Amino acid sequence: MPQKINTILLVDDDDAVNFYNKRLLLKSELGVSLVPLYNGAEAIRKIITLNNSLSNKDLVLVFLDLNMPILDGWGFLEEFKKIHYALNFSVEIYVLSSSINPSDIEKSKQNILVKDYISKPLTNEKLIELKQLYVDN
Repeated sequence: MPQKINTILLVDDDDAVNFYNKRLLLKSELGVSLVPLYNGAEAIRKIITLNNSLSNKDLVLVFLDLNMPILDGWGFLEEFKKIHYALNFSVEIYVLSSSINPSDIEKSKQNILVKDYISKPLTNEKLIELKQLYVDN
């Protein structure tokens, strides 16, 4: 059964980055709920909350920064690993980071929970690519 993007979680502790990404995504006219969250713990709580209202037809995209307070991106991935099997919907996680550390990039790409590593900033070109992947099919 085809899934449709229901929600995009923008998980980043930087207000300016969340503002920019939200504006860029609104301009892309995906017509989905955009939720800025400021750390991995907030994102885990939001995903658990969404589980009460979404179904197997729904898809949630997560744009995940690595360096955040409280629970960073790596911590989020560890916590997500514990709950993802119990979710009623699908989640695709994209690490969206300004880290230029080759080990962060490699670790992201090798993590089976991560769909891809995207270097900040999010761009129109990347959104077009994602739109073709998730919307235009």
